[in-house]
Amino acid sequence: MGGGADGGLRRRPSVERLLSLSTELAESREASRTKSVHPHGARRAAILAAHPDIPTLFRTYPLSAAYTVALVAAQLGLAVALPAALPTWAWLAVSYVVGANIDHALWVLIHDATHNLVFTSALGNRVVLLVANLPHVFPSAMMFRYYHILHHVELNKAERDPDVPTEWEARLVGNSPARKTIWLALFFIVQAVRTACYTYRVPRRAELGWIAANWITSGAVAAAVVAVGGWKALAYLLLASASSVGLHPLGARWIQEHYPTQPFQATYSYYGVANRVAFNIGYHVEHHDFPSVPWVDLPRLKVLAAEHYDGLFSYGSYSELLWDFIFERRWSLTARLEAERSVAQGGGVQEPFPAPVAAPAVGGR
Repeated sequence: MGGGADGGLRRRPSVERLLSLSTELAESREASRTKSVHPHGARRAAILAAHPDIPTLFRTYPLSAAYTVALVAAQLGLAVALPAALPTWAWLAVSYVVGANIDHALWVLIHDATHNLVFTSALGNRVVLLVANLPHVFPSAMMFRYYHILHHVELNKAERDPDVPTEWEARLVGNSPARKTIWLALFFIVQAVRTACYTYRVPRRAELGWIAANWITSGAVAAAVVAVGGWKALAYLLLASASSVGLHPLGARWIQEHYPTQPFQATYSYYGVANRVAFNIGYHVEHHDFPSVPWVDLPRLKVLAAEHYDGLFSYGSYSELLWDFIFERRWSLTARLEAERSVAQGGGVQEPFPAPVAAPAVGGR
């Protein structure tokens, strides 16, 4: 690995060992190989230089496995019990309000296990992925793991980052409120189609085995839920699963993380109340700076390196962000695609929004 903002990792062997938990070293090596600067490399190096105690936060957090088991048990129990005890409108409402929150929390735990932050062994983290994915019905945890790691390594490279909308997707949705609503409501399908169209890298044989295991375990549990609670129980799970990543206040998280606002940043954080039920997933800039820090320590990271975070644009309300994304025509998938292409080509960013005075009133610091 060469010099530059990421090169500082090589000069600290103990830090390099700690960073091997997750994707930091892979990001640095890719930046060195392509002679580019990773969007979070410069701040990472600056924070490590200014705060040599930061590596104490690089660790696994096994208690996440206990949270996973408890949430899975609760969600499956609600799916079987509620449709048998409540009128249809009531259990559907619980699925959207409570079930979606549980499923979203499980996605955050899948996210931590993807970064190997639950157990020290890769096997243990993969088992957490399989278990956490069970109430979601759709067997997508292993595919998420594969493509999310690429997202970190290829961040902001429009044609290589699988989190960036494809050109056909961006043009199809555009800035239409109706199409943006449909896109977000069907986001679980959009993600599947997007990864199916992703050809830069595809899973190999070993990864395909885990993907097959994901299908088998999720399918078996879905069948068991139908056998015990009937099709209404499965409908409860399906609604909660789709809502947790779609047309729901928590669905605004997918917009918050990387869609360009004023001013342009590679990544954005959210510091609102939803972090209390979402395992601090809003601390997204902090997470991309140090993917080896588990969810429980992200607020501590922000406090320790406050001078690097307090000046950045951040969000304070998911509901306001969701409203603005849908109804403000200046918010579009095309804006993100074009901004990230501009960055990848080494040019300046064409700001997709008016001057700061007219920026969406959803942020704060």
